[in-house]
Amino acid sequence: MIKKGILIIGLMLIIAPFSFGKGGVLDMVISVDIKSTPVKVILTTIEKKAQVSFTYNPGLIDENRLVSLSIKEKTIRYGLSLIFDETVRFKEVGSHIILLKNEDRCRKRSGVEFTFSGKIVDSESGKPINNASIYEVDDHYATVSDQNGHYTLSLPASQGERSLYFKKVGYRPEVTVVSGKDEEVVTVNVQLHPVPEDIRPIETTGIRKLDLSFEELALSGALVSKETVIHGENLPEVDETRWAQISLVPAVSFGSNLSTNALINNHFSFNILAGYSKGVRGSEIGSIANLVKENVIGAEICGITNMVGGNVLGAQVAGISNMVQGNVTGAQVAGISNIMKRDLTGVQVSGISSIVRGGFNGGQFSGIANIAFENSVGAQVSGIYNQVKDSLIGGQISGIANFSNGGINFLQVSGISNFADVNRGLQVSGIQNFSRKNNGLQIGLINSSIEGKGVAIGLFNFVKKGYHKTEISANEIFPVNLSFKTGTQRLYNIYTLGARFGTVNAYALGTGFGSYFSLSKRFQLSLDLTEQLVFENDFEKFEFDQLFKLSTTLDIRLAKWVSFFIGPSANVNFIQFKDSEGLYSTNISFLPLSDHSTTVGRTIFWIGGQAGFRF
Repeated sequence: MIKKGILIIGLMLIIAPFSFGKGGVLDMVISVDIKSTPVKVILTTIEKKAQVSFTYNPGLIDENRLVSLSIKEKTIRYGLSLIFDETVRFKEVGSHIILLKNEDRCRKRSGVEFTFSGKIVDSESGKPINNASIYEVDDHYATVSDQNGHYTLSLPASQGERSLYFKKVGYRPEVTVVSGKDEEVVTVNVQLHPVPEDIRPIETTGIRKLDLSFEELALSGALVSKETVIHGENLPEVDETRWAQISLVPAVSFGSNLSTNALINNHFSFNILAGYSKGVRGSEIGSIANLVKENVIGAEICGITNMVGGNVLGAQVAGISNMVQGNVTGAQVAGISNIMKRDLTGVQVSGISSIVRGGFNGGQFSGIANIAFENSVGAQVSGIYNQVKDSLIGGQISGIANFSNGGINFLQVSGISNFADVNRGLQVSGIQNFSRKNNGLQIGLINSSIEGKGVAIGLFNFVKKGYHKTEISANEIFPVNLSFKTGTQRLYNIYTLGARFGTVNAYALGTGFGSYFSLSKRFQLSLDLTEQLVFENDFEKFEFDQLFKLSTTLDIRLAKWVSFFIGPSANVNFIQFKDSEGLYSTNISFLPLSDHSTTVGRTIFWIGGQAGFRF
């Protein structure tokens, strides 16, 4: 079984980079049929059909060139390739498609750079905009504007033509295609247009809010630089994928993705100390921390902690903790704790605690505690405590206590206490079991429920809407008996007191269990088994006989609240203490059918009977 699990995880790591991708605007499918029309008109038609925007250098593209385009349910990428042949390459960012000259990237020379600089201002107020992101689409370089709106971005001269994407939260993005000259500074000033407040998205729910709190947490731990966080907030639409990332510490932007970590998905990420990325679509290994802004598809292995702001499909293994703010489908293994903000479909294994703020379908296994906050299906196993705050369909096993506030529970085993909404299976504890509705079996010192048709076995069993009777009776040994019965029709507990006064006083204190069967509206039949400790010495010494009684009675209802009962009983009295003369003597017997003595005691058997009133 273990080998099979390892094989499945291995296949997942191999398949993940090839199986999961996110199509962009270039992969949108459209249909166009235009004959002999200027390029500019065709691009405008595609913009309207696909809700995209084209950006290009008019000096590169002949907008008035007449072309024909006839495609049916083909991608925009395919349509553009027909229009421009191989003279133009296409880049995308958000809803923007950028058309660039298809240059020979081998022209790059060591030490030669383009430097772009300028100022970013508000188009309405003219005020400078700080903390705006300037993103170069080709090679994924980025920087931010300072307090005065100024920026500087140096790029290797791998292309003569560059596309710069300017964006800040609350403003519409701007894309500029510029041509650089070797070792020269190119000035690009930009005005950003504010997004009207009435159409701004309300960022109060969903993954966006989770991302911010996740980044704040990472930032507070000095694991992620402020510039990286700014890019993550400004450019959520950028969704680039790379095969590999090597990172030292993202807080100092030292690594293959520099400050654009929050924009890049990696198929493989090797983090010498810690790493940060937008997503993982393969595997990630780190010594201290693996930080992922959005989703993981594959596996994460880290010496200390894995933190994911989105969902996980695969496996997480950490020496201390795994923290996921979305859903997990797969497995989490940690030395101390696994913490999730949403739902789990799979397994959590930790040394101390596993916490799911949503629900889970699968299992939680921890050394101390498992906690789930919503509906759950599966099993919880811990050394101390298990809790499901909403409902659980499954089982719980712990050393101390299990708690399930709703749903159906099929198994609860604990050393001290179990609490369930509906018990349809088995509750076993060293001290007490409780279920609102018990339709199964409870075994414990104290068992209680509100209602149900189940069975409880213990010293004290109580069902609020169950069977409760008080009896006053007489039998051949004790003329005065008071009994209390509580439980269900199937099985109830019996607590009884008996007394006989005369030359030799005798008292009986005992417990037992029984069941009753309805014969009709007026008649019922009961079968009881009790054990009583019988004291014949006015409690001067703690010496007693043991009286076992198996009785059956016919219950005749006289009124709604009272009935008369009568029936025979089989009695066994065992005497284990000798009197002053060294004999096993007793006054508790009646017409014995058998009287047998051994070295350990005396056993007397007889047939008796009882009658009384039941309330």
